[in-house]
Amino acid sequence: MATIGTNLAAVAATNYLNINNDNLRDTINQLSSGSRLAQPYDDAAGTAVAGNLQARISRLNAAVQGVQDVVSYAQTMDGFLSTLQQITSTLSQLTEEMTNGAFGSTDRANYTVEASILSGQFQNIYSNASFNGSTLFAGTTSASNVVITVDSKGTTDSLTTSNTSSVISNVLNTILSIFTGGASSNLTDNTIASNYIISITSALTSITGQRAIVNANIAKFNFFITNINTETTNVTTARSRINDLNVANASTQLSTENILVQAATAMLAQANSTQSNLLSLLR
Repeated sequence: MATIGTNLAAVAATNYLNINNDNLRDTINQLSSGSRLAQPYDDAAGTAVAGNLQARISRLNAAVQGVQDVVSYAQTMDGFLSTLQQITSTLSQLTEEMTNGAFGSTDRANYTVEASILSGQFQNIYSNASFNGSTLFAGTTSASNVVITVDSKGTTDSLTTSNTSSVISNVLNTILSIFTGGASSNLTDNTIASNYIISITSALTSITGQRAIVNANIAKFNFFITNINTETTNVTTARSRINDLNVANASTQLSTENILVQAATAMLAQANSTQSNLLSLLR
């Protein structure tokens, strides 16, 4: 029906032009941002899921950092324990050498001087060993296990160090009782020195036992790191599928919408021009 009051063709063309312009704008926004959720209202549920996944990724990143810090803590402790083990091993060797009946008391006294110096070094490490401001041996209590979160759900585990302080303290007391003060003079007697071998050997065994515990914990937390990294990869992939834009598809869509906008614009011009043709009927 031909009318002058209402240009129905122009109204329809304008409607499609607006729709195509909106679609073109949305696609341009997506391509500019690289995100399929550049307009969150296009996928409200997807926006919520992607947000939860991103929060989970952030928690996992925090968890892996925390576990890595605990591993560093344990490695530092094992480094000090390794040094204490070497000192104790040397003291064990010196004690063994002091039992040599071919040596005179003066010779054994020289060994005692070296042993006394090493004992002082052992005590110094025990008193001052620390990690990031936290003491590793001296001053810690039986509740000194290091607790850390190991996943995104708040699950915790601990680095078992509760007995380390008391074990090393006992070793130190054993060493000091043998190699410093009045007891050290007894080491000039090869028979007495021989009796101390049992004590120093037991002390050495205590240190190696603690090293075994610490390194077992390091292995455990390294597995946690592997698990967290695997979970992070999977969750990141899941979020990417929801949030990230398929550029190839969007580029194709952009071309289509450009053509539709141009076609709607041309048709609107045609619709406007048809009204002028109606004037010929009134002439």
